This record gives sequence, structure tokens and C-alpha cells, in this order.
Amino acid sequence: MKMMNELVWLPPLLFILHDMEEIVWALAWKRGEMGRKRYLQMRFTPFGTADSTCGFSFCVYEELLILTAASLLGRCCGFYGLWFGLLAANILHLVVLHLVGTTLVYRSYVPGLVTAGLTVIPAVWVLIRAERLLGYTGWQLTAWVVLGVAIAGGNLRFLHRRASKIGAWVERSMADI
Repeated sequence: MKMMNELVWLPPLLFILHDMEEIVWALAWKRGEMGRKRYLQMRFTPFGTADSTCGFSFCVYEELLILTAASLLGRCCGFYGLWFGLLAANILHLVVLHLVGTTLVYRSYVPGLVTAGLTVIPAVWVLIRAERLLGYTGWQLTAWVVLGVAIAGGNLRFLHRRASKIGAWVERSMADI
């Protein structure tokens, strides 16, 4: 399990790397390229209702806290199931939304695309390595992945729908300080 104690911290680092690209470029992209380059219709808007970098950053921070808490739970308690499921959800997010989904819809650069390509390979390596080290059964792996995808997907949907309200709340809160 010594190897797991080290592997458990790689997903939050990969997450930070990927989301920094999104934080830096997402809102400028939304204001410029998004409306002009859409080739296919889709049911969601990349980066949700975020209209401020402050609000978008706060949403990313909340996601990072969840992933870090799952990593800490694994590291301190040896409970890696939730961490495994969230890692699988993150890989699914990188592949389905960034590498395939938005690429097909916009046929050009979408913030997060470069780091999705750079981080998905080490993330898959960590997932495969963890699967071998943890020794979970197929049913356990399936259950943790389903739970991780449900938590991450539900949280992402919540944040995307309320990003502008979260941003307004953060800015009001900062004004009082």
C-alpha cells in the first residue's frame, strides 16, 4: 500500500494542471469563439453559466476540495473506493467532454483541450495501477466507478447551472471583507 499512498496525490495535481487552463481561457473563449464556431447542437454549454473568473475559480476550487478529501480519506484511512470512482469520473470527463465532445462540436480549440490530452494518459496509468494494487472485485470496481461518476456528474451539473449565482455570491462576499 506504500505505492497507493503516493499515487493517491497524483489525481489532484493532474486536476489542478487541467483546470488552470480552463480558468485562464474559458471566459475569454466563451465571449469570443464559442458562439461563432459551433457546428453541432448540444444540450449543455461549456463552462456553464460562469460569467466571472472569480465564480468559475470558486467552482473549480469546490471540485478540487472534493477530490482532495477523497485522496485524504484514502491516504489516512486506506479507503480508496471513492477516490477510485472520482478518478474514473475525471478520466471520463477528459475523454468524453474535452477530447471528443467539444472537439466534434467546435472543431477548434476549447479551453481544457491541451491539458486533457496531457493529463489523461497519466490519469489512466494511475487508474490501472490502483486497480491492480487495490485488488477490488469487478463488482466493487463497477460500484465505485458508478458512484464516482454520479457524484462528479451531479456536482458538475449543479456547478454549471449555478456558476453565475455562485460568482455573484463570491463577489458580494469579497466586497464585505
